[in-house]
Amino acid sequence: MDQYGDKNGYLELSQNPIRFEPVSKVTNVFFDDTSKEVLSVRGGGILGVVVRGIGRDHTFRMEDHGTISSLKFSPDHSVLAVQRSKNAVELLTYTEGEVGPGSVQECRAKTANLLGFIWTHNEDLVLVTDHGVEFYQTQHVAKDRVSIRHIRNYSLTCSWFVWSTECSLLLLCTGSAPTTTTLQPFMFKPGQSNKLNKFEVEVSSGSSIHTPGVTLGERDVCVGTIYGQVSICVLRHPSTPTVAAHLDVYSQNKDGAFKRTHICRLELTGRFAVNIIDSLIIVHHQASKTSLLFDILLGGEVNGGITSVYPITVPRSIQPFSLVEPDAVPSTTSQPISLPCELYAPTWVVFQPDIVIDARLGCMWHLRLRLDSLASAVEDKSQLVDCLLRRKQAKPLVLSVVKKVVESGQLTSLGQIFDKINIAYRQHLNTVLQSQKTCQIMMGESVSAPAVSSSVPERRGVVIEQADMYSSVLAPLMEEAEKEEAREKTNVKHEGGCQTAVSSKMVVGVVIEYTRSLGTVGVTVQHFLYELVINALVRARQFYQLHQLLQYHVLADSKPLACLLLSLVGVYAAGQQLSLDMLCRLNTAHDEIIEVLLSQHQVTPALRYARSVGLGESVSARKFLEAAMVGGNPQVFYSTFTFFVLRNTRLRGSAAFAKGEHCDIYVEHYKKLFGEVPDYGPLQS
Repeated sequence: MDQYGDKNGYLELSQNPIRFEPVSKVTNVFFDDTSKEVLSVRGGGILGVVVRGIGRDHTFRMEDHGTISSLKFSPDHSVLAVQRSKNAVELLTYTEGEVGPGSVQECRAKTANLLGFIWTHNEDLVLVTDHGVEFYQTQHVAKDRVSIRHIRNYSLTCSWFVWSTECSLLLLCTGSAPTTTTLQPFMFKPGQSNKLNKFEVEVSSGSSIHTPGVTLGERDVCVGTIYGQVSICVLRHPSTPTVAAHLDVYSQNKDGAFKRTHICRLELTGRFAVNIIDSLIIVHHQASKTSLLFDILLGGEVNGGITSVYPITVPRSIQPFSLVEPDAVPSTTSQPISLPCELYAPTWVVFQPDIVIDARLGCMWHLRLRLDSLASAVEDKSQLVDCLLRRKQAKPLVLSVVKKVVESGQLTSLGQIFDKINIAYRQHLNTVLQSQKTCQIMMGESVSAPAVSSSVPERRGVVIEQADMYSSVLAPLMEEAEKEEAREKTNVKHEGGCQTAVSSKMVVGVVIEYTRSLGTVGVTVQHFLYELVINALVRARQFYQLHQLLQYHVLADSKPLACLLLSLVGVYAAGQQLSLDMLCRLNTAHDEIIEVLLSQHQVTPALRYARSVGLGESVSARKFLEAAMVGGNPQVFYSTFTFFVLRNTRLRGSAAFAKGEHCDIYVEHYKKLFGEVPDYGPLQS
């Protein structure tokens, strides 16, 4: 693999790296994994300390009291902790670029060696020694004073430790090196610490935990969050040259204990480094200069409750990166020189979750996912969509993949793809429903909501709603189908574009499959999807298929759908009866049915229907009389007028219409046709 990268790689380095003075005889460089800042110390601090990070760039000076082995700011940058000796740490006040004298905190055990220290929160400092963990609380009480109070002490033998700011987890390797395989985790909250259950890990790819010559080192362990769970990744190196390395994933359960749940099969040997970005495990392999991507939720072989996971696709290098050197300006041009960087260099060091540092170059990058490159490389589109749905900001890419699957004619996997999309959609709706229910309970309102299916998985990172699918996939596909059909009519050959010609029939099949999937997870299909199907079938004059879809209720009954069928009566005469049948089945559309009948001048059937559903005493006389008059049948007008005159007499004791009914024009029309309006007198009930 080219040391300068792969332009189709799934990863890229941030375009504007944080630049700092490289390591030299005069300058030492330290990384603060809590604040994600690089601190360059020149001449022991006398020549200056430069702090570089996102949104932070400042310089200060400090006195040289010996070689510095580590220095870190408290998260609020009020205290600077400096380690110069094996058993103590200096706590210096820091105010507006000035460092005060502060105080010194020695290890409580006189014979202890200080392995390092961490700031767990603004005022919480933890010293890790080979004798255990010491938990302190600090306070910047004056310009030249830092108070410190001991909170708790944990006694245990320790050889090294790993700290995760994102998880607030401290992981100690207990016992005596180099044969120890026991990890002891601690969780921290402001002012609190909690010792969790320790656990054993395997250190080699062989069957034995304690393999001679293979040890567990600090660089083999990393901590991060994978799909909301605190997880510990442990590299297992081969015990023999013929065995490949593995990466074990230990996940924290509800009880706080860690248990091995997954094995990432690397199929490689050599030196590795691990990042965890957006719940994807990224394993960098220095020898091949490639990176492997693992998604533990894609599943794999299960043996003894442990799932073996393989890379999502073939390994690829990070995309090429060129470093701009503005100081190196050729004499013939004013443009800065851009030099390609060696990737996976021996001087690279990675930190969680996405930090890559090259101390020789003086660069700190953030590693970014290139999901578009990943999407083009994965052949199994169902698996690809499953992976993309869990990634943040991947909605446009998911929709693009679905559209390309249809255009390429790979429809066999479309049902699975829709099911994956709609399961995530259903879970999103459940979450919204549960949130509304909780708010109502808090406000003291009564709540009645449908039960949420327990088979629905946890909510994912992307939600594809029906409107998204319609606007980004289905409607554009229909437009392509219309253009393709127009080209066929004019005998114009289609050049480029889709691998398979998109037809209205194909789009109808896609929409039907999508609505099936929505129904499977219990989501109500919105009207615009049915409208798309009906319009496509009518345009293709596939009336038999439309009738079948309506008869077998593939297209669910609704008022908007019935109205759409009515609007198509000019090209599909059966639409009127299908519409009326649908409205009758709904049993909530009496007014609409009456309106339909009146619009077709079927006054007598409309009046008969109104009486059958108990609306005979309340319907508008004017609407019926107007329809009867416009219809031009004197007999129909006579019977309709007589019905309402009798209703007036029965309800008000008089044949006359009320003034507000505005029926004068129809009374005059009756007189013109039949003479005076008869007075029936009071009717007996």
